[in-house]
Amino acid sequence: MFKKKAFKPGDALPKELELAEALDVSRNVVREALSRLRMLGMIESRKKRGTILVEPDIMNGFERVMDPLLLDQRTLQDLFELRLVLEMGLADLLFARITDKGIAELEKIVEKEVNKIQQPFRLKFEIDFHSKLYQMTGNDTFRRFQNILLPVFEYVVKEEQQLTGKAKVGKVTHRDLLELIKKENRKIFAKE
Repeated sequence: MFKKKAFKPGDALPKELELAEALDVSRNVVREALSRLRMLGMIESRKKRGTILVEPDIMNGFERVMDPLLLDQRTLQDLFELRLVLEMGLADLLFARITDKGIAELEKIVEKEVNKIQQPFRLKFEIDFHSKLYQMTGNDTFRRFQNILLPVFEYVVKEEQQLTGKAKVGKVTHRDLLELIKKENRKIFAKE
């Protein structure tokens, strides 16, 4: 009904009784439907306005259910791979919005990090470095999505450590990525 009548965020919804009559259902059915919409973050009650349609927070539901302990191994692997693909696609946004300040902040992270291939993987630096990349894109949804995926990333790394006794270290270091960013070589950065 809301779609057919082209309701937009900010529009006041009809009263429960009006909705029940228009939909030819009981008020209890309408209350249950409104309760579900409220739970999904699609409607809110406002003083002097009644119930209004709001723009849903598309990440909210995902944030609430993202717990590695609730997901099976295949789903965790799929989400981890999704994160890797997102990061490869990050290059265009990153290069469009990169600043000297952002590069300096990445440099500080890399300087703190002992990031040599033969040394153990350091999860904190991995998270710091990649979080800074997401932040530098200036895309809030992208940043929130990365934050949602952090527990999955941590879980996969910990699982890998338990299976192999050590964390896997990639061939490309954060120093390598930083140098590519500095050179603004988009094609190479996207492939790495």
